[in-house]
Amino acid sequence: MSKSRLTFALCGLLAAGSAFAMPMRPMAPPSPGCHPAMHRRFFRHGMIPMVLPLAEMRSYSLHMSDHQVSVLAVWHNRHMRVAVPLMRRLRTDKRALHKALLQGASASAVHELVDHVDRDRAGLLDLAVAQVRIVRKTLTTDQWHKLMRLYHHMPPMRFMMRYR
Repeated sequence: MSKSRLTFALCGLLAAGSAFAMPMRPMAPPSPGCHPAMHRRFFRHGMIPMVLPLAEMRSYSLHMSDHQVSVLAVWHNRHMRVAVPLMRRLRTDKRALHKALLQGASASAVHELVDHVDRDRAGLLDLAVAQVRIVRKTLTTDQWHKLMRLYHHMPPMRFMMRYR
């Protein structure tokens, strides 16, 4: 009786081991309308590169002057005063849209909330584009190329701004 149990256990281990030994197929890319969490798995970096935090963090290795560091810090402080309330407003607008859709609000009310969300997203997109431009304008060509090498070798989605 114990010999059959041992044989059964051995067969189970061999079957489990062979399941892990099978080659894995690559996953198909996500569909265009899939959940944002799925997109994070497939896209290494976001649409707009967040290079300002990386430039500030790596200012020493980029050999940035004090003037360059201060220009980026002043820009960052001024625009975060705009970005943070914008992100909060986007979050509340998304929640209001979610609630309105679940409660069966009128089409005009839903359309108005969608317009609010679009305006907030457009504002954040403008700020993201502006931060890339200010970094590119402030750094020298050599510093910019070194920053791009650092950016392409950094872990994925590290500096992505979260809206939720």
